[in-house]
Amino acid sequence: MSVQTIYILLVDDDELLLKALSRSLNRLYEHIIIVCLQHPEDLENCISEQGEPDIILCEEQLISQSGHDVLSRAKVLCPCAIRCLFSANAQKEYQWLVDNTIHFHLIKPFTHAHLKQVIENTLLLKALPLDKITRVKLGQIPGLPCLTASVSELLEALEEHTPNMNKLVEMLNHDPMLVSKLLQIANSAFMGYQSITSDVKDAVVRIGFVALKALITCYETSHLFINKLQQSKIESVIESALQKALMAKSLSHYLKQDSKLQQNLFACCLLSAVGVLTKECVLESSKNINSVSCYALSAYLLTLWGFESELVRAQLVNDVPEQSELSLTLLHAIVEQLTLNKTFDLTPDLQAHLLGFGQLEVILVWYDSL
Repeated sequence: MSVQTIYILLVDDDELLLKALSRSLNRLYEHIIIVCLQHPEDLENCISEQGEPDIILCEEQLISQSGHDVLSRAKVLCPCAIRCLFSANAQKEYQWLVDNTIHFHLIKPFTHAHLKQVIENTLLLKALPLDKITRVKLGQIPGLPCLTASVSELLEALEEHTPNMNKLVEMLNHDPMLVSKLLQIANSAFMGYQSITSDVKDAVVRIGFVALKALITCYETSHLFINKLQQSKIESVIESALQKALMAKSLSHYLKQDSKLQQNLFACCLLSAVGVLTKECVLESSKNINSVSCYALSAYLLTLWGFESELVRAQLVNDVPEQSELSLTLLHAIVEQLTLNKTFDLTPDLQAHLLGFGQLEVILVWYDSL
């Protein structure tokens, strides 16, 4: 895989801070180009001369104007750039994230870990097979969902090397509806367990942390759109994604895939609801509705939310990569086709992939057994 170079534009009227931030960024990633801009009014000229950056890091408290205003201009001038604002407080954070002016809000004093996350997410976004037109539209769409602080805290708890199960269960129990959905999944016949459980801890163990993270994310996304779409429609989208995920679990188990792939496939199918809901709620009356797929929306948002590259890439089921083994993207694409068509009707491209692996007849036998 070729090494990707990242171009970062730093905007701050404090020269010393620009130098300090430049040094920190250079230590985090070797292949980096940094341009410093002390006069934000020269933003347009800078972009014209230096080209569009991959990342813009901007101070909020500037002498001549606010950093938010600078990034609002950047949204038009270089919409593909990841826009990051750093400030001393989080007072307007949610508003800025929702209107898609900024992608990351770094509260001072931010750490190397925060900067590293921005770089890693940008590298992933650059590596996705999304064309320039799609990236531009994604960078300018207003009203995209963003996760609340409480949900982010819960997801961070799941990211710990050894998550504290008691703390996790306590946090989950604050939301009875989420627990209800968790138990529904854990007791599904597709999960392969003979007994029924009503214990939250047992349910978490059954579905795994990756699937739980996906469930929490989908559930939170559905809450964000509660006033933009009928509740019955939201529930239908989530339920469809859940049934697809359970079918995927059955398929991956039938194909004797390892437990990690089974969990990841379940999770990526469930996470596809993020793009479907966003397209329904945000793009319904927009000129972009037919030019941005729900798959691209899922991949874009999950990248910004820090999901693993495998889960993000697997959202793009309309662009299955050539690989030497059954990939997460291919398996997701198969289940997507089966659930959409409600019969064993796969595209010629997917059939060709499966014939190459000698798995087409195997999967047909599995499907007929459902």
